[in-house]
Amino acid sequence: MNTRTTVLLCLTLILAGCVSEETVSELQEEEVESPVAVVFPAWDGMDHTNTSRSINQFENTSYLAYFSAPWCAHCESTLDAYDLVIPEEKLVVFSRESREEYANMSEWHNTTEQNLNRTFNRPFILHPDLAMEVEAKSIPHAVFVNHQGYVYHVEIGKETNQTYIADLWNSVSNAIFSPETGWNTTTAV
Repeated sequence: MNTRTTVLLCLTLILAGCVSEETVSELQEEEVESPVAVVFPAWDGMDHTNTSRSINQFENTSYLAYFSAPWCAHCESTLDAYDLVIPEEKLVVFSRESREEYANMSEWHNTTEQNLNRTFNRPFILHPDLAMEVEAKSIPHAVFVNHQGYVYHVEIGKETNQTYIADLWNSVSNAIFSPETGWNTTTAV
C-alpha cells in the first residue's frame, strides 16, 4: 500500500505540467465567449383596424412587444400600466391565442377600452406563431426590444409598477449591444 502511494505520487509529479502552452491557450480561447443577444424575430400582420403592421415600422427605434390573450382578465392591469408609460407608437399588442373564438382583434380592443374606461390607441394583432417563436408561454409576456432589434429584457407576469416600467423603458431606449463588449446602457441613443 505504501509502495503504491509512492509510485502514484512520483507519477503525479513527473506528469505534472504535461499540458503544453498551446493546449492551455486553446482552452482559454474556448472559455472566452463573445456576448450574445437575441434578435427579435421578423413579423408582420393586420391589426384590429385592418392596418398592415410589421417589424419595419420599428426599424431604428425601441419598442415593447406585449403578448397576451383576449381571455386573460388579469393581463389588463398590466397592459394598462404599460400603456400609461410606453410612448405612442412604441407598443404593439400581440395575441398568442390560436383558437378561432378569440381571433377577433377588434372585439378584444373594444373590450379592453371598455374595461379600462378610456381610449386605447395601440395595435392589437393576432400572431400566435410569433408568440411561439419568442416562447411566450405564460402571459402577460412583455419583450423590450432595443433600437437595433435586440431583445433587451423580458418581463413575464403581472406588472403594474409604473416607475419600474419607466426605468425599464429608459434602459432599453438607451441600450446598445456590441457583439464584442455586450450591453451598454450609459450611451444615449
